[in-house]
Amino acid sequence: MLGPFSDYARPYRRRIALGVAAIALAQAAAARIPLLLGRAVDSLDPASSLPPETDPLGAVAGYAVGILILAAVVAVGGYAMRRLLGNASTGVEYDIRTAYFTHLLRMPLSFFQRHHTGDLMSRATNDLNSVRIFFTYGIRGIVETSLIFCFSIAMMCSIDWQLALLVLIPLPLLSLLIIRMAALVQTRFKAIQEQFGRISNFVQENLSGIRVVKAYALTPVQTRAFDELNGDYLAMNHYLIRARAVYRPLSYLIASMGLGLNLWLGGKAVIAGQLGMGDFVAFNAYLTLLIRPIAYMGWVIDRFQRALVSMRRIDEIMDIEPDIDDLEDPGQRRRRGGRRLAGRIEFRDLSFTYDGPPVLSHIDLRIPAGSTLGLIGRVGSGKTTLARLIPRLIEAGEGDLLIDGIPVRQWPLGELREAIGYVSQTPFLFSKTVAANVAYGVEEAGAEDTRDAAEGAQLAAEVEGFAQGFETLVGELGVTLSGGQKQRATLARAILRQPRILILDDALSAVDTHTEEAILRYLRGATTDCTTIIIAHRISTLRAADQIVVLDEGRIAEWGDHDTLVSRGGLYAEIDERQRLAAELEAL
Repeated sequence: MLGPFSDYARPYRRRIALGVAAIALAQAAAARIPLLLGRAVDSLDPASSLPPETDPLGAVAGYAVGILILAAVVAVGGYAMRRLLGNASTGVEYDIRTAYFTHLLRMPLSFFQRHHTGDLMSRATNDLNSVRIFFTYGIRGIVETSLIFCFSIAMMCSIDWQLALLVLIPLPLLSLLIIRMAALVQTRFKAIQEQFGRISNFVQENLSGIRVVKAYALTPVQTRAFDELNGDYLAMNHYLIRARAVYRPLSYLIASMGLGLNLWLGGKAVIAGQLGMGDFVAFNAYLTLLIRPIAYMGWVIDRFQRALVSMRRIDEIMDIEPDIDDLEDPGQRRRRGGRRLAGRIEFRDLSFTYDGPPVLSHIDLRIPAGSTLGLIGRVGSGKTTLARLIPRLIEAGEGDLLIDGIPVRQWPLGELREAIGYVSQTPFLFSKTVAANVAYGVEEAGAEDTRDAAEGAQLAAEVEGFAQGFETLVGELGVTLSGGQKQRATLARAILRQPRILILDDALSAVDTHTEEAILRYLRGATTDCTTIIIAHRISTLRAADQIVVLDEGRIAEWGDHDTLVSRGGLYAEIDERQRLAAELEAL
């Protein structure tokens, strides 16, 4: 019944139905008012057919009371309609927003590489607002307008059907106008919403990268680029406004043509004695009632088309199935007996590509549970890609990836990721306190637990030196913290989870070697039963690892412990030699 809105409107169909019933009650009462008005006019006519003993003023008073009662029914119906449809519209908005946000969180990283954040935000705000407005006012407008048309035309036909047909001759012109306007609004509003998404993305990128914009003195350049985008948006809106501006004057003109015909033809009928004065007044009142819905219809069509375009834009995202999801539901997993993840990882002839040249080629690697693996290699050798495969941030390609002997795809995503602490090379902090950022994802964490994790990450002493300690707000993206502090805050977040697998993707690059050594010493003592994977460019970070893998152009070039790799004189030994020479030159 409601097209793309049906699934979301279904839970509120009772409220919507009652709201429509309230509109029907109000309009049925409103349709009787002109009839009583006409009878009141007839009662004032000396030549009326009232019994001689009837007091004309008393009759008018009776009709006035009837009109007041009907007006009260209209008011009550209007109140009930606004409450019911208003509650339904906010419920629909809530459900769509929740479903949309939940769906976005299910999507893999590849989805966000294809879709701009600003455009996704535009759909969650601007498009959703169009849907809400339609449900709040549009449904009411459609039902109300339809009922006014039906009741008014029915009452006009009951008074004089021939006159009704004549005065309604202009209405087919209105139908053609409505069809044309609906097509224009849909195409033009779709272009407007897409442009708004581009503007939102441009603003989001510039605000996120404000330091770069200022550092490179690009404010005038970005302002001009924004002005161009905004100018196109303005032109598109003007184009739509021109289409909408035509409707209301034309609708009034068409409605007034009917009113003019009624005054001319109805007036002639009154003079000829074929139509009573009261019926003429009532007929004219019904025709006047049609003017408002005719004009209102343009707004309803505009809002309906906007909501239709917006809902389709939201559904475009909702219809995208995540590439990475559970192969079975959690209930099946529990029924066949769950097991606690131990942390044994195995790559079997695994290859991976991002729709281009292979990033990883034929990787065979076994990481025993509780051991520490170091990953090193040139930039672009595939280290981060290998790490992202383990928590299924990206999906493994050819070959197999197993955890505890079970293919990684068979582990429920929630269970898998809860057991993994992942610290990426680009630390991300929320606009909350330091404590909230460290405890993110661990609801039961207390203040002492949070501090212990921060102490392990060598951050506690610095945070306690802030004026508000752990309750210090870090600002958007952690802007108030240094690069090293942000890295250590995200490391503390991972430590607090007490994961079975800990992945540090170049997570210590912004800290000095002394702090790095203290952190690694803590990790060796605190994560003895945790499988740890450390990606780094500094040999000092990996020296104590149980095994070290050297990646080169997506392949395993070397593996072994530090001493073994140095003795082989290969790529690892070359990196070690360069870094030792650099350290000696720096010390001079």
